[in-house]
Amino acid sequence: MVVHAIDEDFAIGRVDNLVIVLWIQETEAAAIRRVSEVLRAAHRDRGEPVGLLQVVLHGSKGPDQEAREALIEMLRTGKGVLAASAVVYPGQGFLMAAARAFVSGVAMLARPGFPHMVFPTRGEAADWMARLLPKTQGRYWTASGVNEAVERLITRTSDTAA
Repeated sequence: MVVHAIDEDFAIGRVDNLVIVLWIQETEAAAIRRVSEVLRAAHRDRGEPVGLLQVVLHGSKGPDQEAREALIEMLRTGKGVLAASAVVYPGQGFLMAAARAFVSGVAMLARPGFPHMVFPTRGEAADWMARLLPKTQGRYWTASGVNEAVERLITRTSDTAA
């Protein structure tokens, strides 16, 4: 895994053709623009569309207006760059379902032009993403491989915070 950024608010990592973002505390426009840069660089490096998996960790605050606009722009300009995009917004109950509906609504405004879904669990997102990502290094992704990549980035953020 190549780690492109880690701080108290977010982390960006990349494994082959999958870019993973952890939203830890604040979701700020500058961080979203950094994610866009990493996506474009990954696309240039690989010469094919890449996957984006964003995981909202418990306790992370939702994006403000500027960050929402940056998210819409990132999705809008992702056509041809992204093979698929998934957001994991974990939790159960009405409030979490409403939060996932809000995130889905933001994506609808962007009309991304590639598959984009919001999931309540990382396992569901990993399974979906593994089916949509192109082959990498002669092999297809598996749900467990996607989950392992996310775990590696979570571990790196924990190591940095310690």
